[in-house]
Amino acid sequence: MKIYVPNEELKRVSEALTGEKVSFEVADKVYSLMVDGKKIGEVTEVTAQVMETDVPVIFDRGPEITMRAFRLPSGRKFLLTDVNGNFVSLVEPPAGWER
Repeated sequence: MKIYVPNEELKRVSEALTGEKVSFEVADKVYSLMVDGKKIGEVTEVTAQVMETDVPVIFDRGPEITMRAFRLPSGRKFLLTDVNGNFVSLVEPPAGWER
């Protein structure tokens, strides 16, 4: 899957994927985020081999944003994106969240 990670989060996401032994590639593709004609940041394209799963209820943001969740191999962390693959967050649910 391709995700677009803000450059300020790229190190943290790369370290998490490496720590989970996930095969991934950081592309040379960097895109500018623009709002009202002004550059507000940059994102880098990352391709990672992770399986999509249901979004944990505790992280669902409701109808205003359609989320996608990718469970990392340890089963303890999730990579959340919007429907377009834009990075939202890297989360670790609290113990007992599945009950």
